[in-house]
Parts: sequence; C-alpha cells; structure tokens
Amino acid sequence: MNRTFYLVDNNALLALRRERVRSTYFRTHCRVTADVLREAQEHPDRELLASNAYDLTPTVLDGIRTVMKTVEVGDTSLVDLYGNKGTADPGLVASALDALAADEGMLFPDAWVIVTNDRAVEAMANAHGVPTMKPACLATLIDKSQAPLVGVTESDDRG
Repeated sequence: MNRTFYLVDNNALLALRRERVRSTYFRTHCRVTADVLREAQEHPDRELLASNAYDLTPTVLDGIRTVMKTVEVGDTSLVDLYGNKGTADPGLVASALDALAADEGMLFPDAWVIVTNDRAVEAMANAHGVPTMKPACLATLIDKSQAPLVGVTESDDRG
C-alpha cells in the first residue's frame, strides 16, 4: 500500500498540542504502543490514543528481547528501571520492527517511523534500521494536512 505510519513516543505526545492529537491525520497515521499508552495514562485524549494502539503481541515481546540484547550491561540510556525512565522505549522499537516485518516481501510496503525526542530511542531505532523523526516534524505534517489549498476558490471547488 505504501503508506507512512508513525509510532509516537510519550515525550512526543507531550510536545504535540491536543488539537494535533485529535486531528484526522494523527488518527489515520499515528499509533502508540501499549507501553506508551500506560505512560500516557493521564493524557486527556487517552481513549482516542487507546483506540489506535499498536497491539502488544508475542512477536513484539520477542522483539523486545531482541532489542534488549543489544543494550550493553550497565547502560541506562535506553531503560533505567530504578529511575523509572524509558520503560516503553524497547517496546517502541520492537513494535516498529514488528510492523516492518509484517510487510516484508510486499511490493509496496508501508513505512514506519518512530516519533521521539529521546536520543537513546533514536540511536536504538537507527541501530535496527528504523527511521525516526522529531515531534516538530510530525506537527508540521499534521498542520499541512489541515491547511486549505492555496489558489483554490469556492467556485473552483464546485467544478
């Protein structure tokens, strides 16, 4: 199909204004993982986020194991359980890998991009071949999707 979907980290949800999260573009193209949804439990649009969550499956859980095997012992940049930081991050990368694998071999596979402000997530995603983008870039895409067409008048629209 060749569409682009975005897996949105909790820090990116915080960076996007509520009207962007409620937009048609966000509802159509953006997903959150079960772990991000748990981190975003106080988000005012939690129900909307839950309706579009990326499922936590056995394959994703296996992917988390694969991601965590690449983390050096003692490295707390991605996950710091004692500091209660990054608990959703391995699942975010594993979900992207799962989504990409689902389309493997297709002529026009969908693209999956992780949206985050977290450098450790960016590094891990890049190490696994998953593209990333900053929330500001996603905000621009959402805003452009809602902008009226330039040069189109009401009479042109009636055709």
